[in-house]
Amino acid sequence: MPRPIGLLGYGEEGRATLQFLLQQGIREVSIFDREYREDPELGSAARASLKVHSGAGYSRGLEDCGTVFRSPGVRPDLPHLEKARRQGTSVTSATRFFLAVCPARTIGVTGTVGKGTTVALIGEALHAGGIPYRLGGNLGLNPLAFLDGLVAGHVVVLELSSFQLMDLTEDQPHVAVILRTSVEHLDWHRDRSEYLRAKGAMVAADPARQRLVCCADSGGSKEIAGRRLGSALTYSLTGFVPDGLGIVDGQMIRFRGGNSEPICGLETPALPGRFNLENLAAALLAVEQVGLPMQGAVPAMASFRGLPHRLEALGTVNGVECVNDSYATRPDATLAALETYARRPLALILGGSEKHADFSALMDSVCRHPTLRHVSFMGATAERMSRELQAAAHRLALPVVPHQRFPAFDEAFAAGMAACGGDGVLLLSPACASFGLFPNYKVRGERFRTLVEGAREGWAARAALHAP
Repeated sequence: MPRPIGLLGYGEEGRATLQFLLQQGIREVSIFDREYREDPELGSAARASLKVHSGAGYSRGLEDCGTVFRSPGVRPDLPHLEKARRQGTSVTSATRFFLAVCPARTIGVTGTVGKGTTVALIGEALHAGGIPYRLGGNLGLNPLAFLDGLVAGHVVVLELSSFQLMDLTEDQPHVAVILRTSVEHLDWHRDRSEYLRAKGAMVAADPARQRLVCCADSGGSKEIAGRRLGSALTYSLTGFVPDGLGIVDGQMIRFRGGNSEPICGLETPALPGRFNLENLAAALLAVEQVGLPMQGAVPAMASFRGLPHRLEALGTVNGVECVNDSYATRPDATLAALETYARRPLALILGGSEKHADFSALMDSVCRHPTLRHVSFMGATAERMSRELQAAAHRLALPVVPHQRFPAFDEAFAAGMAACGGDGVLLLSPACASFGLFPNYKVRGERFRTLVEGAREGWAARAALHAP
């Protein structure tokens, strides 16, 4: 690793990368970050050795570094970064460096929806099977934080975003999982093609170097697989696949070489939503590639109840079931959530920051939903979503679902609770990121949890007051 080292971006990943470098005894480090904030946990000696470049011209001087670690939020075609690359600077990232030197087997998971849940399912199965593992990437730690403790017998599972994959050129994971993929982050990526190319960087050209798993029901997933599709393991909720997992008459079947084997025990998984069967299938195929028999992995996966903020059931308040799906920051995720709750009266909380997503399919689904009583819109997208809902109703010749725009999250929650009528479901599934109202989806989800708990306590207090 040529020195000195530059860290381009000093967010969560940049800070973890710095800790790794310091643990390796590397002190020649410069930080390049427009809005640099000092890390209070960094020792005074380490802080004194750092060179910090911040403000408007923060990226000047990258060419003076021997190696630059690019953080995911920084585009790899930043002009000063390209200049440094042309002048001989080695440009890498935490993900690229880790994959190049990791002694363990690696599973990379990407796609537009389901990444965190699939990674967690793989972890549950590996734990039950007694295989030492670590989770990293977006779900878990920066993998450099546990690199020194890995050996050949371990398995590392990485949740990887398009930002992390965009400049991956070699050393791809041993197993690549491409989940259902549409498009996202068009506020950062130039277009859909760039987004899919970034995801596709995880796919190795040589099938002998990597096992590939992809979703046969997703055009985006198959497009990313590209020329590797014919040799990939696939999964489908609609029936037969040449090599992989398909669902026939409600039964998951392992198809292989003209043979078929039922996978028993997944008929009623704890995870809600039909779409989660895709995540289960992807996880099963992934663990099979690292030596864990599918049937041995099923009990752990079938009992897994999900991650926080992903269709998380928070209990009932006066008969209203409250569901926290704050992680649904894309229309695709909210579409899947709507399909899960179609039998009881439903109130939906939608909206957040503007990422220029296409809401047309979502609004069509909102209009067609059989039990949706009310939509509370919030955030920067509220006005556009409201217009698109009305346009969808007009296009489909359907009544406009009752809806209202709210400036505050608490008001949107209260309106949703009232609309459920005491026997329905209140679903927070915003289809948007949280910025502008909350720092991230976790804070938004925790606020929803707090409101649910407060409503439950208030209802209990009123019930006790009027008890005979």
